[in-house]
Amino acid sequence: MKKSILKILQLCVLGYIILIALMFFSQRSLMYFPRPAMTDKDVQIILSSSKLITVKTDDNISLKAYLIEPTDTKKPIILAFHGNGALGLDLANNFKTLISKGYGVLFAEYRGYSGNQGTPTEQGLYHDADAYLRFLKENFSDNILIAYGQSLGSGVAVDLVSRNTDAFSLLILEVPFDSALNVARRIYPYIIGLDVLLKDKYLSDYKIHKISIPKLFLIAGKDDVVGMGAGQRLFELAPSPKEIEVFGESAHHNVFHFGAEKTLVYFIEKYNQ
Repeated sequence: MKKSILKILQLCVLGYIILIALMFFSQRSLMYFPRPAMTDKDVQIILSSSKLITVKTDDNISLKAYLIEPTDTKKPIILAFHGNGALGLDLANNFKTLISKGYGVLFAEYRGYSGNQGTPTEQGLYHDADAYLRFLKENFSDNILIAYGQSLGSGVAVDLVSRNTDAFSLLILEVPFDSALNVARRIYPYIIGLDVLLKDKYLSDYKIHKISIPKLFLIAGKDDVVGMGAGQRLFELAPSPKEIEVFGESAHHNVFHFGAEKTLVYFIEKYNQ
């Protein structure tokens, strides 16, 4: 009897070790879901006025992304970072009102996404963000810049703004999380040592205190991916000025179906009269 119990325990321990090993080596495939580039026809349907640009990162990766130029130097440009299963132009409808008002939008595209070179990693995406900011500074030096991050992109946006506090006038975060580490702890409570095992942690909770510009948090009340609490915790950690809007019936992917664009436009235009 004791031998049988011991054998069962050994098998359980072995199975747990195998599970952890599998998750460790496949974790990035569970975090990033790169999609191929849109066809030219799809781009024309979604946003015909956009143009394709190319930037080069510090680690020599060539990236292509789409840009809507501002109508003049008085109109801000939004640098937008999308979520882990999206593409840049998937955010086009979020900004349709602002684009009609003459705002510019750079729909940042990550390495490994949309046919771009490379493989997505946390540090890699930070390099990508740096390259897009450099492009805007070099080509639109007179325009105000606004940072926007959706889901995974919130971690990219927070990191970029925290390291370039004078470059941006506003920060908007759509369904953000306090850290990928905390999200992983919620989803995988049975995995011990995630703080060591997780490669890409996106620790926005340790960076948000550096950002003193006005911030808007768009939170899904029924967030089924990162959880509503993850965004609320980040909001609580953020210094003022800050605003939060919780869309009670919204899931992670559809806050803009519940009026988020109105909130977004009001917030941005309040600071850009």
